[in-house]
Formats: sequence, C-alpha cells, structure tokens
Amino acid sequence: MKRKFEFEFEDQSLENTITFEYDDATEEEIDLCIENGVAVMYANSQALLSMAKLFVKIAICDYQKGFHLHLTKDFDADDKEIFRVILTKNESNQSVSE
Repeated sequence: MKRKFEFEFEDQSLENTITFEYDDATEEEIDLCIENGVAVMYANSQALLSMAKLFVKIAICDYQKGFHLHLTKDFDADDKEIFRVILTKNESNQSVSE
C-alpha cells in the first residue's frame, strides 16, 4: 500500500523563524530521556507527524547554518526543554512542486 505525505506551509526562512503547526484537539506526547547512555525519544503518532513537518520545513527551505529549535516535553511551551535541533549546514535548498 502506498501512502502520500503532503502539506502546504508558508516559508518563513527569510525571517529566520518557523511556525509549529498543532491542533488543540490533538494531544501530542513527546519526551526524551537517556537510557544506558543512549538518547531515547518516546512519542505518539501525532507528535511524530508534527516533528516531521518541522523537519521538512527546515530541510527544504532556506534556513541558514545554526538555525535551531528548542523542543519541550509534549510541545508545551511552559514545560522544560528536552531536545534541541541545530542545522549544521544547508546543502539542499531543494525546489519542490508548488
């Protein structure tokens, strides 16, 4: 069975910002811990989909080296930071169908 992942978003890379897309009705659950010296992420499917959308935006837009995200437990802005993503370099800047 083939599946298709497609979503439309505004490219905010020129403003050096990114918008996290979420649905108030959806409860994203995500946490990160260290187990036996290895980082382990526990996440439900809604949280993984939200992260996938963030990563796609960073990968195909014109974000510059050093652009970063501070992710918190369950994507709750009032909770502690659990994970940081830092773009080391942008080689793709690929054009995708518009």
